[in-house]
Amino acid sequence: MQNIVDRTYQRVTINKGLSYNGLDANRNVIDRYMGVALNISQNGIQLETDRIIYTEHILLMFFDYQSSCISTKGQVIYSNKDKSGKFKTGIQLHGTKEENLQFVKKLLKNYHYQKRVPIFVS
Repeated sequence: MQNIVDRTYQRVTINKGLSYNGLDANRNVIDRYMGVALNISQNGIQLETDRIIYTEHILLMFFDYQSSCISTKGQVIYSNKDKSGKFKTGIQLHGTKEENLQFVKKLLKNYHYQKRVPIFVS
């Protein structure tokens, strides 16, 4: 694992649910599941899941507060089981610098919006 001092971009801690599609070499969907984004930077994201991610390529998705589907592609760098039995997966974002930045901004904006808005359950 890379030393935090060596990182190009600072990581921001979040706790945001995401959906993902695991993709094969031809970019066909072979796996669908949910995870929680633990932290994010301009070029990567760490995802926590209940199961290991075997695919090399991944499509990350979430719905923002305006019900728009926001997505980006990435490459799975590692997927390791921790002491709690959950899997921590490091994903390198594979968009252009601008696409990655827009995904990160939208995810952070949505995360902070969700923290402010109370959820009412009847």
